Amino acid sequence: MLIMAEPERSAGPQENTPELATTYSGELDGAQNYLGAERSDLERLLAYIRDKQVPRQQVPRLLKQAWSRLARLREIRAEAHGLATEAGIAEALKRAYSALRTGETFSLDDADQAFEDAYRPCVELADEPGFAALMRSAQAQVAALKQDHRRAAKIFAQAAATPGLAVPLRWQYQSERALVLVDLGREFGDNAALEQAINLYENAILPLAPRTERPDDWAATQNNLGNALGILGQRQRGTWMLEKSITSFEEALSERGRERVPLQWAATQNNLGNALGILAQRQNDTEMLEKAVEAFGSALEVRTREQTPQDWATTQNNLGTALLALGQRKKDAKILKNSVDAYKNVLQEWTRERVPLDWATTLNNLGTALRMLGEHRKGPRTLEQSVAAYRSALAERSRDRVPQDWAMTQNNLGAALQKLGERQDDAGILGQAVGAYENALKECKRERMPIAWAMTTANLGVARRALAERAQDVEIARMAVADLGAAAEVFHDASHAQYYELALEQMAKARKVTAGLGG
Repeated sequence: MLIMAEPERSAGPQENTPELATTYSGELDGAQNYLGAERSDLERLLAYIRDKQVPRQQVPRLLKQAWSRLARLREIRAEAHGLATEAGIAEALKRAYSALRTGETFSLDDADQAFEDAYRPCVELADEPGFAALMRSAQAQVAALKQDHRRAAKIFAQAAATPGLAVPLRWQYQSERALVLVDLGREFGDNAALEQAINLYENAILPLAPRTERPDDWAATQNNLGNALGILGQRQRGTWMLEKSITSFEEALSERGRERVPLQWAATQNNLGNALGILAQRQNDTEMLEKAVEAFGSALEVRTREQTPQDWATTQNNLGTALLALGQRKKDAKILKNSVDAYKNVLQEWTRERVPLDWATTLNNLGTALRMLGEHRKGPRTLEQSVAAYRSALAERSRDRVPQDWAMTQNNLGAALQKLGERQDDAGILGQAVGAYENALKECKRERMPIAWAMTTANLGVARRALAERAQDVEIARMAVADLGAAAEVFHDASHAQYYELALEQMAKARKVTAGLGG
């Protein structure tokens, strides 16, 4: 007996689409340029995304993901019509794809109901399990477009359980089920969904794709399992999950050879590099960071700008991050310069017009790489470039749009200005550094994020001490002592002994400056 659909429906978006289109015009413009999508489609999809109250920086990624799902759903139209053998089913499919067409008729609720109507007669068509499962999977895709990932996963499970369905199709729909759970876990912080996906990969999906019989599907499953393990491992303490993630990627690469499936090989190399980089940072392992850099370099041998520009940019971004960490650890200016070059490469594809927030994030990271490089170089030029990169990032990372990212970049800008002011012996630049740190503290509040607040407050105190020395201002020196004392208190309460000692050391220096100025 085929599994009948459950009548549950999502409530639908609650916000007015025209208002959203105005509020999120930058994100919509970027997605339209980047994806080549119809504006009205993106606005409808945005309404469901925004109804989940996600942070603004997630919106572009979720829009891209939803548009990809919608495009795939529209592409199965020909296959579905080819399998429809009854007039009632054909009519339901016609209504479904009318509801998915760009324009006034677009309605995910109507598409959901029409796919349900196409599915119901399949109960009597026992010889068409593939068509029944296809209709079920179409409903699951609609649920995912509505950001109802739990319902989507449930319906994909129903598709996979269709009696008489071929094993490769069961593998396909179980894989879709796991992927939608990974989306839920990654985008909405649902660790239980990630755990469920990992269990599915290990105990349900891998057995459906024996390595000896279907090596490509087995390798794809290992790759996807590695991603789920990596996301969860990044959130949890310890290293076990991340180590399992690396093992899964290495298993996938044992079948995904570069000569036979180069794009899949490169994707897994990129994923392996990410897992290695995260674990290396956690374990302070320089050799593992070097392996991460090597994996990204391998991926870029296939992911060229000419062939796969967006994948190329993604891997260049990941490479830049790994090189930055490695250059800091080894105190190697050459490696830091390579990090700068990688981030500059990213900006060739992640432009402000296409992906404004990703563009700003890359500029923030470029600013940090330039700041670290500037500390190794004489003269102010590289530090000035760092300041310019941070200020450019703030053109999109505005306080009203992404307040926490704005605060982070303000803090980074303060650090670059502080280094530049000290090198130039310029009180005016140090005053700008103080202003940037003060801006960061407008959003970085002690009650919400005490450690981040203490770090920024300590930075502010050090900048004020340097400014007080040059401006010969005892009042600024007293403020520096107060800042560092407040930061030390938080570090002490949080048992961060190293930071506590550093704050006390800087506070002693600030007191010495205060005393020297007669305070």
